[in-house]
Amino acid sequence: MQAQTTSSKGLPSVSLVIPAYNEEKYLPLCLESIKKQDYAAEHEVIVVDNASTDNTAKIALDWGAKVVYESKRSPACARQKGAEAATGEIIAFIDADTQAPTCWLSTIVSRFVREPETVVISGPYAYFDAGRIAKIASYSGNFINISIDQLFRKAFNKGGALWGCNFAVRRSALLEVGGFDTSIKFYGEEYELSLRLKRVGMGGIIPRLFVLTSARRLKGLGVVTQYWNWIVNYFSVLFWYKPISEKLEDWPAKAWQTVVASFSSQRVRASLWYVALLFGLLWLHISPVIEAVGRLIYVFDIGVLGTLFAYHGINPRSRFYGKVWSNGNRNHSRIALTFDDGPNEPYTSHVLSILEQYKIKATFFVIGQNARRHPEICRRIVTAGNVIGNHSYHHHKSLCLRWGKAVARDIELAHQTIYECTGFEPKLFRPPYGFRTPWLMRTVRHLGYTVVTWDNMTSDWKANKSGEEIVRTIVQRVKPGSVIVLHDGRDSRPSYDRSQMLQALPFVIETLKDRGFDFVTIPELLESEGESSV
Repeated sequence: MQAQTTSSKGLPSVSLVIPAYNEEKYLPLCLESIKKQDYAAEHEVIVVDNASTDNTAKIALDWGAKVVYESKRSPACARQKGAEAATGEIIAFIDADTQAPTCWLSTIVSRFVREPETVVISGPYAYFDAGRIAKIASYSGNFINISIDQLFRKAFNKGGALWGCNFAVRRSALLEVGGFDTSIKFYGEEYELSLRLKRVGMGGIIPRLFVLTSARRLKGLGVVTQYWNWIVNYFSVLFWYKPISEKLEDWPAKAWQTVVASFSSQRVRASLWYVALLFGLLWLHISPVIEAVGRLIYVFDIGVLGTLFAYHGINPRSRFYGKVWSNGNRNHSRIALTFDDGPNEPYTSHVLSILEQYKIKATFFVIGQNARRHPEICRRIVTAGNVIGNHSYHHHKSLCLRWGKAVARDIELAHQTIYECTGFEPKLFRPPYGFRTPWLMRTVRHLGYTVVTWDNMTSDWKANKSGEEIVRTIVQRVKPGSVIVLHDGRDSRPSYDRSQMLQALPFVIETLKDRGFDFVTIPELLESEGESSV
């Protein structure tokens, strides 16, 4: 079970770290699941004895694992000690009461090899020793966690949820960010680490990377208390970068214990009198009370609906507010290259020259202000056989929040500008930043547009995004039917530097051509989907 710094088969070496405190009951099951892994390369298993008083360390040694000792009891300290002892390029963390499927390690390594920019990944869990309600709670919790995480990634560039019992990280990235915050006693250390890891690379959740773990903590604390700890700590770390105080941990259980501890017949009799008095007062003021309760319910409803509203407005694939095209037929090896925020000189001209060099066509979603600034480039786009789409006139983020007439004026102004420059009336519309609302979609539909989003977006507009990163991101995400987004400008800024995108573009085209993909315009891509209005 020992690893070398470089595996004999060229695969990255892996260190498995298992923090363990008094785990003589569950540790053998965990180690047995590790022994059955189908990962071809060598790997080491490190069990961190977190001040156990039972036979945890002896069991680990008997199984051939490397054992290190950590006297300060906390998951963060134990994981940090294991990371310091690890020699593998990838460090996978699993809890001692958790069992991994046979493909666990190979799935982890495959993702890291396939996506060099990824520095941390995680997967969900299910309980193997719980009742039906607890199992349903775990599956529901996983679904909610993944959904919220994806929402906050897209909406606020936050997110990065990790399950402490099931995640892996590149050792170099972990060292670069300084490892775990060992000042965190229990909850939240994995969330806090994930935010720091975002500075050095990408993170991701693999829904199929399931592990089975024990429900003993859930049984001990109860569903309400356990989920209180997880959810409140997640949002606390996400927005304030530190877990909640120990006073707030286990609050539902502590509150119930306080109620039970304070129970007495005298207190019960007094409470009944107070309740009777309260109901008497409520009877006198029933309408205002109902109104107050109603407002509390409205606050809850608004929170839930607001979250769903934002998700469907940001997710480029969501059709909840109306039909959008984020990709073409997945069975055809045709893909569409699109450019946003132009024309922007001299960069749009260079893009057109590259497309002519490789004899391919693309779709340009132009901003009305930019089109008015460079009408000759708009004409060249159309003359060369490319397609022009409407990307609004001002490219305001708030366009989706404005009402129908204001939205229509902005879109029609861009439409008129494009027509004056090219003699061509665009039929494709891409909302600024992809943000959509039901009323924006209704207005766009009434104007006769087809809304096109994407399924392959890279943050190539950022000044610090290198050409290599742009190429790598696009190539790794491409699928048959993909709609790829690049930017030949940024908003309505004149002469915005797009040198890195221009550097990446030929490599993107050549790589994808070598893979057998054909570049087509959006109308050509959607022909097989029966979108005749494009």
